[in-house]
Amino acid sequence: MASILKTDKIEGVTASGTVQMPAGVVIQTVDFTYGTTVTTNSTGYVDTGVSAVITPKFSNSKIYVTGFLHCRINGNHDHGVSFKMRRHIGGSPTDIYTAVSTYEHYFWDGSTSGAHDHHTRFPMFVVDTPSTTAECTYSYQYASMRTDYANVTYMQTNSSPSHGFIMEIAQ
Repeated sequence: MASILKTDKIEGVTASGTVQMPAGVVIQTVDFTYGTTVTTNSTGYVDTGVSAVITPKFSNSKIYVTGFLHCRINGNHDHGVSFKMRRHIGGSPTDIYTAVSTYEHYFWDGSTSGAHDHHTRFPMFVVDTPSTTAECTYSYQYASMRTDYANVTYMQTNSSPSHGFIMEIAQ
């Protein structure tokens, strides 16, 4: 015979928030969406405007961060874009992941100028161990791989926002 446990709240015997959850259980989830267009043709990293905040409940938790960054590359020659994910604890940024996406071919935009556009939603997945219960802000930066030929890289264009989620996972 199966047992049924019904409850409205689980609380530790001596203090709230001390219940040990089994490893792999999702403790909390935060989702984010950002739709304001950001533009650069710089090879130096600039903020995409995409960020989210989570405050881990346990210092030994792993934080699973997933972002789908909408990017549009425009230019007359092939180039790519580089992305960087950062974690901020108390205002101090730490780069936790860098990825480079190089596009070798573009889809012709139909204009007679010869300019080409490529739209993509670039995924980034990171498992982080911040070892804290302090507020953690995860943010993204990007850089164009080339600045010649009037290449421009846009984030969050044509009503296509960047979005993602953060999960705290018990250990």
